Amino acid sequence: MKFSSILFGLLVREAVCDVYLQTPPGSNNRLDEANRERANANRLFDSQNNNRGGYNVGKMTYYTGEKIPIAWTNQHGSDKYQMENSEFVIQYMCEPLVRDGTTTRTIPIKQSECYNYDCDTDVRFGRHESIDYYETCTHTEANKGLFTANQNLGNNPSAKNTRQNPQGTRSGLECPEERDYFPYWRPSPWIDALVFTADPARCAAIQAESQNVKSRFHCVFPDAFFENGGTLGNNFRYPINEDDCVETTEDDDNGDEHTAEWVEVPAHGVEAPACQQIEQTRANHLGNPGGRNLMELEWAIPETIAANSQCTMRLRYNITTADFPAYSSNDTVGAGVAAAESDKNNPNANNDPAYFALWETYGITYEEVEASFDGNDDDTREYVLENNPQPDAFGDLVKFDGDEAIKLQLAVNTAQFGRTFQDRTHYFIVEDRPADVPADAILKLQTVRGKRGNIVQTFPATEYFYHPENQYIKANEFVHFAWTGSNTNPNNNDGQGKQGTDRSNIVAQRVITYDKDEYSNYEWDMSKESGELDTANAGTSYPSYTKTPDGYVIPAELQTQLLTDTMGGMSEEILSMLATTRQTPHDYGNMEELDDAGTSINLDPQQVTKQGCWNYMGTRNNNFSNRAQKGKFCVTEGDSGDMNVGPAGVEWWNEQGTTGVKIETGSLGTMERMHIDVGKEGHSDVVSITAVDPAALTDEPHIWIYVEFNPQALSTSQLMHQPPCSYTPCDNAWEEVSDFEISDESGAYVASYDSNNVGSFKVVQTPNKGPIMALAVSVLAFICCLGWVLMNKCQHKMPECCRSRVPERFIVKDAALEPATEMGTSGPNWEEEGTSWRRGEMAD
Repeated sequence: MKFSSILFGLLVREAVCDVYLQTPPGSNNRLDEANRERANANRLFDSQNNNRGGYNVGKMTYYTGEKIPIAWTNQHGSDKYQMENSEFVIQYMCEPLVRDGTTTRTIPIKQSECYNYDCDTDVRFGRHESIDYYETCTHTEANKGLFTANQNLGNNPSAKNTRQNPQGTRSGLECPEERDYFPYWRPSPWIDALVFTADPARCAAIQAESQNVKSRFHCVFPDAFFENGGTLGNNFRYPINEDDCVETTEDDDNGDEHTAEWVEVPAHGVEAPACQQIEQTRANHLGNPGGRNLMELEWAIPETIAANSQCTMRLRYNITTADFPAYSSNDTVGAGVAAAESDKNNPNANNDPAYFALWETYGITYEEVEASFDGNDDDTREYVLENNPQPDAFGDLVKFDGDEAIKLQLAVNTAQFGRTFQDRTHYFIVEDRPADVPADAILKLQTVRGKRGNIVQTFPATEYFYHPENQYIKANEFVHFAWTGSNTNPNNNDGQGKQGTDRSNIVAQRVITYDKDEYSNYEWDMSKESGELDTANAGTSYPSYTKTPDGYVIPAELQTQLLTDTMGGMSEEILSMLATTRQTPHDYGNMEELDDAGTSINLDPQQVTKQGCWNYMGTRNNNFSNRAQKGKFCVTEGDSGDMNVGPAGVEWWNEQGTTGVKIETGSLGTMERMHIDVGKEGHSDVVSITAVDPAALTDEPHIWIYVEFNPQALSTSQLMHQPPCSYTPCDNAWEEVSDFEISDESGAYVASYDSNNVGSFKVVQTPNKGPIMALAVSVLAFICCLGWVLMNKCQHKMPECCRSRVPERFIVKDAALEPATEMGTSGPNWEEEGTSWRRGEMAD
């Protein structure tokens, strides 16, 4: 039986480190440990990473709908053209018993080793998946349709035996087969959040197969079997197809026979995961993919997560080479190789090649490699898939001593040709929003990543950074300040304050008062909000005051050191908390270097009201080893976005989803930092794209611009473009663009345009002369017709004597008009005007 799956990864050598979550902080199986090396690589999951990775603490609290940044580093690269089958899958799970635990020991599966004979509820042990989930995995037969290369999984493999894990080694309570393949065909507790693939043509198939939207089936015995003492022997295996399942029977302790059931597990009932192309990263480089920032994205905590839930997140990563196809095609989830190309006869991975015809890729015939399948590699060119092959690259062209082949050994492990790496966060809690934060209000997290130490000591983590480094939030939206620290960093890691402690704080920087024309000029890194440059200067390393000091008067010439213009309009109390991390006014500990401050901070969401940008810093982490822990906090009038964009492209939309930017794949040749601002001018949004160097655009870029506007009657709507400026304010002329389209999406008029440049875009309304003239003529004609009707109608209402004296045509002189005093049947001629009668003269 062959099952469709995504075959994760190919790797030509054993890795020493691979993927690490930086925000939220990934654990890499670490738990509050003071050593650089983790104590137990199998505590909760199999990461396949080295022992140096992971943050030893990281429990966070988030709110429903809160937007949190996600960032990571990966070593082996990702690319459509070099690592063409690379994929990242971000998932989460929430269960009441999800926890970090208090010991580094792996959770037992023998209930006698746990309190109350229940390992699921023994809080000493970290737990993600459940005991029942793992036991079902160990008693379910392995998918016989998978390519296992020449790895020996045993005679009766279960779902815990995979090519990557042939011995069935246990790591926490995860199921190895579910870990190594995606989308998995059996039920999984993990919910898909985001998928990044090297080929976005696969997105539709991945989304359709996600358990978010598609139910799963599996074979299990009814509860009555276990309630009556039924147990499954070590060699028992649940079938993975319905026909075999319903024919499987077992007796309970009472001798009663039970038949297994083919059970449908409903879909998770949430939207299919977002899916897009992954950015290119260089192989063997555990750092930024390009530009100034880590690869990052923003994820909103789903509203489907119940309040007070305990959750965790995992990032899975596969890397590939082109040695054999990972997929049957680029737009399916079908595996590119199957069981028929594996060696099924209890192979030895060092000597027995897989059946996969690797040699054909290099133009070599089967006869030239046939001897390898007979166990004699000396008489073969050895272009076969086995551990550490020694291929003869030259054949008959070059021989040693006339008849011996010259062979070159490759570092190959077939268990790792198709390999999954992962990292998981510490558990986090999701809470309902406070009563003063509306359900539809934007709420963003401002946090800290990195840990104490210099770059060598912290690797593969990083030194301290704020995340996001540049926070853009619209006026009247909310920000959540929260981060974790530690008291168990290695004591010899560099840093300020008490050894072994992690601490961070936020204080706005001072304004530079000296002339900076020749040096310390950081205006190139400043923002332009509300017509003014940033408050404080990014080039300083001195904090401002959060309030006027008690018992001390700041001299007038130093008033710029006082932050009189509070960050975002937040209160003095909140700014003091951010500066000291004291969350009570009666905290009298030693705060000189924040030694007695709490390890973590979690403030209530704060609404920001004052527009502007503030540069800020961490005062503790500002020495030789941990300097420049700095960030920027901007409160803007309209929606803003700040993100990395590269060859894979990106999409960004405002809150309403009507105004936005979509950069198609291949529009940029390098990684750039892109900033988007949405303002308002008249009846149109104004979209500005800055920080992208026009030189980074390829020969045929496709940058789709979407601008919402309100069309005006009797006007023509015209989309305008202003080329980008290298300075502010920008006085480049606005130019008309052609070939734009206008659509009406649910009452919102949107102008869309496929641009080949960045800059600013808006819609202007110009009066349409033709319709206006036509309307004017129509109005005048109507007035004339109305006047003629009124005159004729009024003549019939005049006294008989007067009507006889009114000539058919006459002119009334305005100067002679005067109010009539009475109505009579004789006298001068009369004319009706409005509701009064006026006397006039007869024309000659």
